[in-house]
Amino acid sequence: MIHGSPNQRALIYGVAIGCIATPVLVSPSSSAISYWLPISIGVCISLCFNRDLYALTDLLSFIMLTGFCILYINRRLNERAVGAIRLEENAEVIKLLLRDFEESASDWLWETNAALELQPPSQRLAQVVRRPAEQLRGPFPAVLLGESANKEQRPGSAMERLNRAIAERSPFRDLVVPVTINGEERYWSLTGKPFLDKHGRFAGYHGVGSDITGQRRQQEQISFLARHDSLTKLPNRVLFSETLHESCERCENTGIALLCLDLDNFKIVNDTLGHATGDALLVAVAERLRGCIREFDMATRLGGDEFATILVTDKPEEALAVARRIIERMTRPFQFDGQIVKVGISIGVAMAPRDGKTPTKLMKNADLALYRAKEEGRGTVRFYDPEMDERVRERRALQSALHRALAQGEFRLDYQPVIDLATRRIAGAEALIRWQHPERGLLPPSAFIPLAEDSGFIREIGEWVLHEACTTAAAWPEPAAIAVNLSPLQFRDPKLATRVSDALASSRLAPGRLEVEIVESVMLDTDPVVEQTLRGLRAQGVRIALDDFGTGYSSLSYLRRFPFDKLKIDRSFIRDLGQTQDASAIILAIIGLAQRMNMVVTAEGVETTEQATLLSSFGCAQAQGYLFHRPMSSEAFSRLLAQNPPHPARPPAA
Repeated sequence: MIHGSPNQRALIYGVAIGCIATPVLVSPSSSAISYWLPISIGVCISLCFNRDLYALTDLLSFIMLTGFCILYINRRLNERAVGAIRLEENAEVIKLLLRDFEESASDWLWETNAALELQPPSQRLAQVVRRPAEQLRGPFPAVLLGESANKEQRPGSAMERLNRAIAERSPFRDLVVPVTINGEERYWSLTGKPFLDKHGRFAGYHGVGSDITGQRRQQEQISFLARHDSLTKLPNRVLFSETLHESCERCENTGIALLCLDLDNFKIVNDTLGHATGDALLVAVAERLRGCIREFDMATRLGGDEFATILVTDKPEEALAVARRIIERMTRPFQFDGQIVKVGISIGVAMAPRDGKTPTKLMKNADLALYRAKEEGRGTVRFYDPEMDERVRERRALQSALHRALAQGEFRLDYQPVIDLATRRIAGAEALIRWQHPERGLLPPSAFIPLAEDSGFIREIGEWVLHEACTTAAAWPEPAAIAVNLSPLQFRDPKLATRVSDALASSRLAPGRLEVEIVESVMLDTDPVVEQTLRGLRAQGVRIALDDFGTGYSSLSYLRRFPFDKLKIDRSFIRDLGQTQDASAIILAIIGLAQRMNMVVTAEGVETTEQATLLSSFGCAQAQGYLFHRPMSSEAFSRLLAQNPPHPARPPAA
């Protein structure tokens, strides 16, 4: 090499450089260094003998570069090898974890190839589908979902979105699809994501599925409870409002009839027989109501004893037929634990679009019709009439005028004499309120007392009546008594006994000359304040009379629980006296009951001499009615008393 020609030396250097560079691609680094180091040293020594400093400098630089490359490349190769090994280990761990996950969890994994065939179906998946794994080879999702894959293909359904995502090779997440497995309907939640091969081509899907049947049924149960009445299982006000809104939107095409229903005398049943019987009655009513309508109509419980039905019809005669069918079925007796229960039902009907196109308007008009039905005797059906709006406006005007009437002295009391049948002399009088309206003239109690009770203003009116009647009666000769009607609402006032005491004290009327008349519904009120008030009145010496006896759902237990001083027979029984044997038998029974319980009996509405004679022969002590005297002013009654002095009160016949 020292004595060679330049070409020979260049050839030798080129071979040496190639040999030095060769270990760069050798692994591991120890082998590469053992090969690279001797060659590098030998070449450097030969160059030193040749005294070629430029070539030596270049070669040393190259040797250092190759040494660095050997170390760097080997380190990178080692890292890659270690990474590959760890990836394989991780893949094995992941497979083990996924296998454990499938075995222990309710979810399962699935994967398809590019042809959308399940690859490979796991035992867990076979358990979920309840088919052998070999039967699960086929196109997804048909092989997995079975017949369900061909159902529910309507636009926007989960199945339609699943098929569209697969066709577009796009991912999907938490799609809930119905599945029928061995005749049982279940629900699956499917999530899937497409994956690509190393060439970037679609290679299939992998994803996860879970059986959410229990969760779905819980959600359905929650949704059902939110939209249905827990007692009767009928749709409640929420679902009713949604359905009515939807029905009103298409009422121009189909027409609907809205029926508002209200049970008659339900409160009496509930109070006398207990809440358990009341609940059983509501359930039975709901069942009968379902049987009166078609499958595509809807019956609803709005709350309490209020129901409603939505009928798909534009024919009033069809709505009337359904309403009459409901009334007929509800009037049939109910039986609970051997007890016969009778109730009625009142119905108001509004037709859409004729009577309104919005839920609010339609409901308002159906309520007006229901109010008219209850006002006209209950157990009836009434259709909405535009005149009802005018009546409502009149009622509101009267209601707002009540306060003014009391303040301006527009109320007055008339007095109807109560006659002792044995002597035909006056025993006292009943105070009857009238309203001298500045525009409508003299109004009877029936025209405004219900309005006063609805608004709660009956308490103020009742207190005025009490003070006015006591003050007037105090000027009468003894022992003429005054009877005052008190509203059931007044008995909910815990201070009523005190108010009566104040009225007696301010008028100086003897308590024994005041007779408080109450209706049966007062005794059916379970509020303890009611009985406490009655006993407080008796303790003062005030007499208590039970008015309109026999017209309600009488429970004789309260006659035994509370000692009344008087029973007043309603005019509806007196009207038929002498015409039917039943009327006479009922009146005889009432009088006999009262006499055995040391109560005086007063007959109301006596209009003929024959009625008075029969009542006297039955042992009835007192009577009032047009046969004797009509209601009159306080001045007229005072003159009557002067001409016909009052008869001392007689004890009831033994």
